[in-house]
Amino acid sequence: MTTAALARPWTGTPDLEPPPGPNAIRVRDVHFGYGSRVVFSGLNLTVPEGRITAILGPSGSGKSTLIELMTGQKRVLRGEIEVGGEEVGALSRRALFRLRRRMGVLFQDGALFTDLSVFENVAFPVREHTRLAEALVHHLVLMKLEAVGLRGAHSLYPSQLSGGMARRVALARSIVLDPWIMFYDEPLVGLDPIAMGMILRLIVHLNRSLGITSLIVSHDVSEMLEVADWCYLIAEGRVQGAGPPAAIREMGSPWVRQFVSGGPEGPVPFHYPGRPYADDLFGAVRPA
Repeated sequence: MTTAALARPWTGTPDLEPPPGPNAIRVRDVHFGYGSRVVFSGLNLTVPEGRITAILGPSGSGKSTLIELMTGQKRVLRGEIEVGGEEVGALSRRALFRLRRRMGVLFQDGALFTDLSVFENVAFPVREHTRLAEALVHHLVLMKLEAVGLRGAHSLYPSQLSGGMARRVALARSIVLDPWIMFYDEPLVGLDPIAMGMILRLIVHLNRSLGITSLIVSHDVSEMLEVADWCYLIAEGRVQGAGPPAAIREMGSPWVRQFVSGGPEGPVPFHYPGRPYADDLFGAVRPA
C-alpha cells in the first residue's frame, strides 16, 4: 500500500478486503439483531488465514456477538458466514461440533471451572473430545501450561489465581487441542499493564509458532494496532474502516479517527438514545 493510499481522504467506503491470499473466514452481507435492536446491517469482512486480525469498535457494536455468530452459538438473520470454507448457518449439529473442535476460544472472563484445578481445567477438552491415555493427557496439559508459563501452578484452583494468571490458564485450555483458528474475546479487559503485555506476547508467539489464524475482538486500540496484521473497525452495524495498522492510524473516517484518538466528540455518542432530558425529569409537570 502506497503512502498516498494511506493518507487519502475518507470517501465513505472502507477497504473491506485484506491483501490477496487464503481466507479463514468470510462474512457476507450479515444482518443480525435482538428484536428491534439492530446489531449488524450488511456486515462484510474477510479474515486472512495465518494472520492476526483485530475487530475493533466501541462498546455495544457487536464485537462479541460476531464471535458467537462465527462459532455457531447464534444464527444470522440474513447473509452468510463461512469458516474454513464451511457455511456455519447451514451445518448440522454434528458438523458444527466437528468444526468447533478445530477452534479455540478465549472467553472474556476466562470461563474457568471454579471447582476444578488448573490442571483439570486444561485437561477438560482433551478428556471430552479424545480417548488419549492418561499419561498422554498428563504430558499434553503440562506442555500447554509450560507454554503460558504456569506449569508450576497446575495444582492451584481458580480462586487462588490473579486475573492475569486465570486468563493464561484459559488460554492454555483453548489451545490444548491445537486449534486451527483462535478467537480472543476482549483478552485484555481488566488486566494490569504487565499481565496485558504477557497476554499480547503469548498471542503473537502462538500465532507465529503454531501457524494458526487469530481473530481478536477488542476496544484496546493502541495495543491491537501493535500486534495485528489487519484491522477492522465496526460501528452502526457495518465496517467503518479496514486496513493494516498504519492505514487505520491515518484513515480519515470520522468513526475511525474518533475511536483511535479517544475523542469525546464525533459520531460515537456518549448518551444512549432516549427522550429529551427535561421530559424524563418532569414528565407532564412543567418546570417552574
